[in-house]
Amino acid sequence: MCDINSENFVIYLNSYGLGFLGNLLSFIIFYSLDEFRKISTGVFFLLSTISNSFHLWTLITEFFTVFNIYVYPDSFFQCRFNYFLQNVSRAISTYLAIGISLDRLIRSELPLPSRRICTRRNSIIYTFIVIVLFSILWSPWLSPTIIRDPTTGNCIFNTSPSVYFYISQFQTPFRLIVVCIIPVIIMAVSNIRMLYNMRQSRRRVRNRIEVHTVLIGVPPTTTIHPNVRRMSALDRMLLYMMLANVCTFIITQIPFNTYTIARSYYQSLDASTHSFVRTLLLIWSAVYFGVVFYLYCLTSPLFREKFILISKKLLRFIKRQPT
Repeated sequence: MCDINSENFVIYLNSYGLGFLGNLLSFIIFYSLDEFRKISTGVFFLLSTISNSFHLWTLITEFFTVFNIYVYPDSFFQCRFNYFLQNVSRAISTYLAIGISLDRLIRSELPLPSRRICTRRNSIIYTFIVIVLFSILWSPWLSPTIIRDPTTGNCIFNTSPSVYFYISQFQTPFRLIVVCIIPVIIMAVSNIRMLYNMRQSRRRVRNRIEVHTVLIGVPPTTTIHPNVRRMSALDRMLLYMMLANVCTFIITQIPFNTYTIARSYYQSLDASTHSFVRTLLLIWSAVYFGVVFYLYCLTSPLFREKFILISKKLLRFIKRQPT
């Protein structure tokens, strides 16, 4: 067991609790925005809050085992299903983030075709394919050969050579490539290209204004419809949220995945030190799945506005209740 005192235990537990609270508040705010629910990007964000919550649950139940606290009563849930769900939910959250990046890229790259491509139906189909694909890829975690030691409570993974090879040799590098390196590359390239497209679009608008001013003598005057202004604010909200999402993913996920691959081939650390380092990096990687609400509040005025509005309605509702 790793050496973490009770004070740190409370701190880490509170960080997970804030993560659950943040995901719940994010879901409520996203769901309450009518225009948000009608677009594919909104569906991705809504589904990601659900997937993030599942992943946080698997992380906190694993974290408890460090202190000999076992949430599940049997080996199936503790040693098989929990790890299966942990890997699948991590992959789903990651590829939902990819879906958000690609969705916004397609909208900026192909404005007209994006109306047919970036739909709620297609976003749900994409999510369903991701769930099925990664459920199959990580199905070996459900093998009955993974058992739990009745004395120590630890999970035993080496009773089957093939399953142990999958866990110790195949899964770690595969996860590093598929759930870390490839997503980082796709999200980084998508965001760079999308920002370039937005810059070019603003430049074209500015050039048209300059040409109009030179030819007519005065700048063009246009009246912006309220709905157009609202969608512009929503687009900015989605842009800031997406950028915050991508940056947080890169900062939090690379250390954990890099350590796990290094540990697989260079086992110089003793079991206790490894457990301690892995726990800390796992907690750090969990930041991505719980901090999104707080990042959205910092980066998006529209998100903050909606959060404050919902908070006021909730307070008024509580005050009206009889004491």
